[in-house]
Amino acid sequence: MRTPKEMVDGLTDRFVRWLDRVAEDGLIRLLWWRIKSWFGHRMVARKLVSGERVIIEVAHSWIVHVPSILIALVGVALAVLWVPFVSARIAWFAIAVVVGLIGYAFFRSLYWSRDRFVLTDTRVFRVWGLFSLREAEMEVVRLLDITVLRPWFLRPFNSGHLVLENAAQQQGIRDIHYVPRPADIARLIHKRRREMTGAGPKPPEKKKPNPRRPDHPATNRPVTARRQATLRHR
Repeated sequence: MRTPKEMVDGLTDRFVRWLDRVAEDGLIRLLWWRIKSWFGHRMVARKLVSGERVIIEVAHSWIVHVPSILIALVGVALAVLWVPFVSARIAWFAIAVVVGLIGYAFFRSLYWSRDRFVLTDTRVFRVWGLFSLREAEMEVVRLLDITVLRPWFLRPFNSGHLVLENAAQQQGIRDIHYVPRPADIARLIHKRRREMTGAGPKPPEKKKPNPRRPDHPATNRPVTARRQATLRHR
């Protein structure tokens, strides 16, 4: 167990390193990186191991954010058209309704943004969750079937669903909903699976040089008259 002095030293060290980063990158950039980390980038980075290469990182299609945007617009409209004209007795209720609508829209959009599906050079994995975090992964070679679902109402937006199946009956990475270009993602997974199983195209073999006959003079060796006479007698 850490002593109080070690805890204080650790906090001081972290604060000094944070000040160094502020001096190098600037406070605005650090704040922007922190905000971006809320939306799933940091969850993916923590899942990767050393030397692992990301082939594609898939976020949900923009279509899933449309309801959140509409709810937020309703909250803004109420804040402009309703809140200023209510009596002081129920002003708290009007403000609570507006804050609740905008907050719900924000957390709903944040939940969808933190749901990421990633294909690397060895596996596929999914990270998602807002307050309770969840992870699921599977090796690419274990994928047996890939089903692409493109409902009619998602086809105009070039979006759809993926169903990944293997020998297991239940898995956390089976259904991937509302992803853009699902057919292209399935094609990338299939291509990587073929490469890992050795079924992909093999590189062309190098042509071997033809062996030189023993009696054939080397190209870089001058042919003298004595050698020509010897070759004629053979």
